Amino acid sequence: MPQEVVDDVFQDNGPTIVDCDTLEAHKENVQRLVSGRKVSALSSALATPHAHREAKLAATRQRLRMNVQVALEDEDDDPLEAYCRLVKWTMESYPEGHNAESGLLELLEEATRVLKDHRDGRWRGEMKYLQLWLHYTSFVNKPTTIYKFLLANEIGTQFALLYEEYAAVLERDGRRKAADEVYLLGIARHAEPLDHLKSRHHEFQKRIL
Repeated sequence: MPQEVVDDVFQDNGPTIVDCDTLEAHKENVQRLVSGRKVSALSSALATPHAHREAKLAATRQRLRMNVQVALEDEDDDPLEAYCRLVKWTMESYPEGHNAESGLLELLEEATRVLKDHRDGRWRGEMKYLQLWLHYTSFVNKPTTIYKFLLANEIGTQFALLYEEYAAVLERDGRRKAADEVYLLGIARHAEPLDHLKSRHHEFQKRIL
């Protein structure tokens, strides 16, 4: 069953007008996303009156939630894609990041947990599933625990991104030997793209010399 494609909650068919004053006034409350933010969606999220905004957010969240539930129950549907849409929408609609209103942390916990063994663990080898876990690591105190879990459960282990991000965390913690071992593990497993992983490892080695 195909999923309903939900437009951005504040999208209309007219030209996009971005209020820079609005963005400037709220910039301290906006959490940066690694992938960046859609400026028009961010401006709308900040400028819409609170009561009206909450009503629209609730309606859109409900539709996206229904999409997730349908996808989980329908063998021909894609619950990973449904969860990714919900997570992306949550990040764009709540520019301040995780709080009681956004429920972002709980959503990431749910998505990663539910999909781990769903359909015999078929999502473990999907990049989008790995990216959900990487978003989750940004909210935990000990991200290395999550990375160990991912390796132990063969989640995303064919992707260079897993080893690059894990090694970066270890390097920031001053654990250079462990970081080097993670790079070498990914290279030994021929994680893709392998050339990119080797390049990152070479850059790391130059930094620590």
